[in-house]
Amino acid sequence: MAPAREPGLMAALKQAVSGRHARMESLPFVTALAGGTLPLAAYIRQLRAMAVIHAALERALARTGDQALRGLWGDRPSRLAHLRRDLGRLDSFEVPDQAAAVAAAQALADLIRRREERPEDLPGVLYVLEGMTLGNATHLPDVLRGFGGGPAHYYTGYGDRTGASWLAFSAAMDALPVEAAGRERLIQTAHRCFDHLETLYRSLHPAVEAGLVRTASMLNPEAGDHPVPDRAEELRAALAAARRCREEFPYFDARYQDRGRAFARSDAAWLATLLDLPASLVFSQVDWLGRILGNRGIPRLCLERQLVDLHEAIGEAWPEGREAARVLRDAAGQLRAERLRLLPEPEWNRLEQRFDQALEGDLADRFRGTGGLILSAVCDQACGIERAVLSLQPWLTAPARFPPGWVAAVEGLFAQARAIAAG
Repeated sequence: MAPAREPGLMAALKQAVSGRHARMESLPFVTALAGGTLPLAAYIRQLRAMAVIHAALERALARTGDQALRGLWGDRPSRLAHLRRDLGRLDSFEVPDQAAAVAAAQALADLIRRREERPEDLPGVLYVLEGMTLGNATHLPDVLRGFGGGPAHYYTGYGDRTGASWLAFSAAMDALPVEAAGRERLIQTAHRCFDHLETLYRSLHPAVEAGLVRTASMLNPEAGDHPVPDRAEELRAALAAARRCREEFPYFDARYQDRGRAFARSDAAWLATLLDLPASLVFSQVDWLGRILGNRGIPRLCLERQLVDLHEAIGEAWPEGREAARVLRDAAGQLRAERLRLLPEPEWNRLEQRFDQALEGDLADRFRGTGGLILSAVCDQACGIERAVLSLQPWLTAPARFPPGWVAAVEGLFAQARAIAAG
């Protein structure tokens, strides 16, 4: 008699963790969601936690050179993008985090980051999180009914493609060349994922009021654990300043979209925590952030305006903090002086106005402020930010994105600014 065939990897995983699915479905969070009694705050905190987890997973997948592992993901839409979209529509609720939920999400994110060193174990994580996409589909009506129709991109998953995506994922998993020892590691990884998820969902509902905190991850799932203001007024002011800066420079949202909005929020919140530091340390921290942003396509003019907006927003929301926040305006003044040393204000204004006048159609409004960003990038590069121009100019001159007249105006402004800044 021929020996029995060993079950495929997906069948082995399903058999090994079958009890975990039932336990998850019996948790108070899930039963309250199904029963229409889950508080909105718990739903929001869940989305934040899953965003932290998916940010770690998508970063790990992007870094791996294992083509078979990348093939498991296929052409699926980014789950992190779904979560960002949902959270962007829920920002106004200003819900603080639950400390235990943050810790559980970070623990699973840490497990994923450790698996970057053993990417062959990541399919165990993918199995659990892709399985949640199927589970979410059964609870989508509960979300739509319980929270006024959404937002629910995360629970919608891949829409009509959810079932087909799961079948494709299953086939790709079963095609992986996994030995017995590797299979056992994947099963153990899946169990560890469920351990962290169970801890997470138990902490989400019912929530412990004493454990409410404000964290960077509540603003941006990719921000890590840097400090944010404890006072609601300061945090609200930081978010208002981030919004004002984005409105002044529409380029920012056009290029960086939801991810950029999240980083604008977390960066502004971090800047608001600098108020109690000595001025010299504030200036050095601002210089550090400006150089990072300048090399990533965000000229330091954005940071300069952000600091001014933050000083004003803190004064409006928390008048007693206005004097402490003056150090932020002083830091902005240093950035301003540095750029005007290279491009004096009369030259700056002349070049910016000429650029605006050269634009046609609605581009002048849709990308208002872009002339200043171009001038800032040239000054930033002259100040030692090596990729300041290279990280901005190609995006602003892409023929697929902009018409010839715009491209010519942008290239002309870069050339004129370089000539003047070079002396």
